[in-house]
Amino acid sequence: MQTVKLTQKSKHAIGTVELPGSKSISNRALIIAELSGQDSSIERLSEADDTRLLKRHLEFIRFWGASDIPAILDVDNAGTVARFLTAFLVSHDGEWLVTGSQRMKERPIGALVEGLVSLGARIRYCGKNGFLPIHITGTEIYGGEIRVDTSMSSQFVTAILLIGPYLEEGLKINFSKQVVSQPYVGMTVDMMKTFGAHVSLFDDCVVVDPHPYNKIDYEVESDWTSAAYWYEVAALSEQADIFIPGLYEQSIQGDRVLAEMYTTLGVKTLYETNGLRLLSTGEIPKKVSFDFKDCPDLALPVITTCAVLGTKAVFTGISHLKYKESNRVESLGIELEKIGVHLHQKEDTCSLSITEKSSLDHLIFNTYHDHRLAMSLAPLVLRFPTIQIKDAEVVTKSYPGFWTEINKLGFAVFTETKTV
Repeated sequence: MQTVKLTQKSKHAIGTVELPGSKSISNRALIIAELSGQDSSIERLSEADDTRLLKRHLEFIRFWGASDIPAILDVDNAGTVARFLTAFLVSHDGEWLVTGSQRMKERPIGALVEGLVSLGARIRYCGKNGFLPIHITGTEIYGGEIRVDTSMSSQFVTAILLIGPYLEEGLKINFSKQVVSQPYVGMTVDMMKTFGAHVSLFDDCVVVDPHPYNKIDYEVESDWTSAAYWYEVAALSEQADIFIPGLYEQSIQGDRVLAEMYTTLGVKTLYETNGLRLLSTGEIPKKVSFDFKDCPDLALPVITTCAVLGTKAVFTGISHLKYKESNRVESLGIELEKIGVHLHQKEDTCSLSITEKSSLDHLIFNTYHDHRLAMSLAPLVLRFPTIQIKDAEVVTKSYPGFWTEINKLGFAVFTETKTV
């Protein structure tokens, strides 16, 4: 494993950072391109581990073809890959066993499986009901009307939506509960329309007509979610002027709400011709509240920012964070205790309180195999002399160049070591 040590060099963050292509957009584009016959050209595809893994599995599925011998597809801890492949494979001739890491086997998939089975899919659990591993026998799926529990993940809806244009009878998905991360469903619908699908999104359902995707050239947007860590850097610095090329106000990504959220936390966003610029205003609010129901991937950097600024805060829409790469509120809470911050969670709400710590000269943080936790903790070097991040290579799951970009801004001396 890799441990990164950051030693504070300056409390100013000035420079330019590069963002990866959006992992969320890339993974949707890969499925759409595969369904449309692989002739679509996708530019700026994400280099994230999850995207590379999905691409590799799709190539393997194509190579393997229809076989009575089950092909084993290990999705590691990639939730998007697990869900998208499950829906993709139900109508793909052959026998398929989808499995993953121990953590992935603890992340529910039952709502997706139930929705697909109600369409006629042949799926059985190979272990605990509602969780990986699962065995899929490809069969012809005609479509119809189903109901999906959307309280845990919007990806259950997206996974089924993506195959909708190829169902002879079309598809209607009714939402059985309030949709978490609803902007991600909107992203899926926008992308499907761009590729020529006939799809309509309503408050309580989404409808897809049987009309195949067009083969087009498509460019992946820069990743708004990854920008969250630079907003955090700007908020925690004494002075910030950070330019991020390729990021724009008009975006299909719901996480563009970052700009509005961080205005409250002392960061001004200036939209320019080729990207955007982050400027610190020095305005630290005494009290804030944020709802992460529609933007769960922003929770860790925003909560961490509030904790370090000493801002009294209440966070809602966080109950489904326990189904992520780690139990995120719990994991973050353990690490923030090291700087005297206590997270208090009750069901879907979380608040924080702060106590004084006597010595904070050298902080060592664990990451729980969670990329977003590692990247959320790194900016703390702007407020503490030295920090170490264990299992630092976990950032490759979504942002392989993160540590390179941290180094470029020059506010910390960067060293890394390998441990067994």
